[in-house]
Amino acid sequence: MGAASSMKVIILSVVLFQAIHVFAQPGPGNAQFNPPGTNLWLGTYSKFRLSDKLFWDAQFHFRTAGYQDTDFIGRVAQIYNRHGLSYRASPNFVFTVGPVLRLNFTPEPGNPEFKNLVVEPRIWHEYLFAMPYSRFIVYHRLRFEHRWSRGNRYEDDWIFRNRWRYKFYMAIPINNKTLVPKTWYFIPDAEIILQTGKPVGGSPVEDLRLYPQIGYIKNTRVKYTAGLMWTTGQTLNNSYVYTTRWVLRFNVYLSLDFRKFEEKIPEIRIFD
Repeated sequence: MGAASSMKVIILSVVLFQAIHVFAQPGPGNAQFNPPGTNLWLGTYSKFRLSDKLFWDAQFHFRTAGYQDTDFIGRVAQIYNRHGLSYRASPNFVFTVGPVLRLNFTPEPGNPEFKNLVVEPRIWHEYLFAMPYSRFIVYHRLRFEHRWSRGNRYEDDWIFRNRWRYKFYMAIPINNKTLVPKTWYFIPDAEIILQTGKPVGGSPVEDLRLYPQIGYIKNTRVKYTAGLMWTTGQTLNNSYVYTTRWVLRFNVYLSLDFRKFEEKIPEIRIFD
C-alpha cells in the first residue's frame, strides 16, 4: 500500500469513528433537526503564479441567506476574504498558509439588539493532494483553521475554536476524454468539518457538506462551477440538535501567471 493510500485509509477511519461517536451520543431523545435554511454563495477563486513553485491564493465570497418570506437572498449574511501563500512541493502536492477575514452581518436586519456587523478573523493552513488518472483527477484536502468569533448580540463574548476539515472531491470530464479547454465536467464533493475548543463541548461536528457540481473549463485561465450544497451540523448549545441548509453556489476560478515570459513552461495544471 502506497503512502497516499495509507493516508486515505487513516483519514477515512478517523472520520468514520468520529461520526459514529457523535451520532451515538445520548440526549433527551433522538437527534432533532431544525427547519432547513437557504443560502446563496457567490465566489471567486484566484490563483496568481509568482514563480515556478510559489502562488498567491485569493478567495472571495459574497453570501446571502433566506429571511422572512424570501428564500436564499432575504438578507446579506457574510462577506468572506481568504488569502494565502501556496507552495507546490511536488506536481501532486500543494501547501498553503494565510489569513482570513469574514464579515458577519446581523441575522435580523433592523433589530436594535444585534450589531449590524461583526468581524471574524482566522488563520488557516491547507494540504492538498492530487491523484491524476487517465480520465479524471481525485483530490484529498486537509484544511485547518484557527478562528476567533462572536455572535452579533451586543452581550456576546469572543470565543476561540479550531476547525479540522477533510474534503474529498473529483474532477470528471463529460464531453471530452481529459480536462482540457471547452470541457464540461462533474465534481462530486464531500467535506466533514470538525471543531475543538472550550466552547465546543459535545458538539464536535460543525458541518457535513455534500456538494455535487457541474463545471466548465473556458480556457487555461478561467473556469466556472455551479451546484446545490446540502449541509448539516451540531449546534453549540445542544449536541443533539442539528442545523440543515440548502446552499446555491456559483463560482469563478481565475488563474494568472506573473512570471517572465521566458520562464513559462507549458504543463498540466491540475491545481488551477
